[in-house]
Amino acid sequence: MQITEHGGNPLSLVGLTDFSANINPMGMPRSVREAFIKSASEIERYPDPYCVKLREKIAEKLNTIPEKIVCGNGADDLIYRIVQAFRPRRALLCVPTFSEYSKALRECGCEITEHFLSEENGFEVDHSLIDKLHDADIFFLCSPNNPTGRTVSQDVLAKTAEICLKSDILLVCDESFLRFTDSKGIMPYINGNVVILRSMTKIYAIPGIRLGYAVFGDTCKADKTASTGQFWSVSSPAQACGLAALYEEEYLRNSAAYIKKEREYLMSEINKYVEKVYPSDANYILFKAEDDLDEKLFSQALLIRNCSNYIGLGNGFFRVAVRRHNENELLIKALRRLRNG
Repeated sequence: MQITEHGGNPLSLVGLTDFSANINPMGMPRSVREAFIKSASEIERYPDPYCVKLREKIAEKLNTIPEKIVCGNGADDLIYRIVQAFRPRRALLCVPTFSEYSKALRECGCEITEHFLSEENGFEVDHSLIDKLHDADIFFLCSPNNPTGRTVSQDVLAKTAEICLKSDILLVCDESFLRFTDSKGIMPYINGNVVILRSMTKIYAIPGIRLGYAVFGDTCKADKTASTGQFWSVSSPAQACGLAALYEEEYLRNSAAYIKKEREYLMSEINKYVEKVYPSDANYILFKAEDDLDEKLFSQALLIRNCSNYIGLGNGFFRVAVRRHNENELLIKALRRLRNG
């Protein structure tokens, strides 16, 4: 089986249950679907290049100002725009982690130092990374981390933000999956050198829309990023969906509660049939098993993420998304069949 760069069904194969993409199993909220349909009337006009209404609503939700918000064509778009805006020479990454950070950094010729997370410690991001910070211009930190699912503790977030401010290091904290958890994230410690990335595509189940935003502690850094990249970065339908989604507080609470319940069920059950399951706080689970498990499950119409191409992992590492209970049962039953021959 071909190992893809990211999760999801790249060939749109029919009949597969896709555990490789970390999308909210609750599905798109009805209000967001209705907003998308209504936005069709705006398609003949250019979208607002400044996302004024969307930025105002995000700022209101986060108790900040619109001038510190930059919207983009997904969080991925903002990763590249931030790197292009600041052109860092030296970067620090905790690995394994999301591959687009290193890809964006290498495209601008940045030298990357990798801080390897310990498998024995469940791939937890701890204070040991702080000793690596002094040589960096930029530090990408993912919480919950992808593919491990571990959130970074509030103590580590606070200390890292403080050091990055004192040492003039741009700290980009990717919180694309934070709303699936009960973590407060780095927002309580935001300062002039902190940028927070948020994805709306995962939690609201709208990956085809492409929508994300960045929260800056400094307006000048926000302006610099906003002026980088394409002028019309967010389509009219995406802006309409984003505005509708920001009112869906009950949906968020229900989603987080459902994910927690099903994650605990999946972790407990998967642990019966694989070598090791690693701790997770997110809507996906990393585990270690026989090298060809993805191929065996694919033959049973189940698609999981082979993580062997992540730096810091290797053969036998896999990631599965938390889905609806009946789908999660399909995965467990398939693992049971494989064990029993």
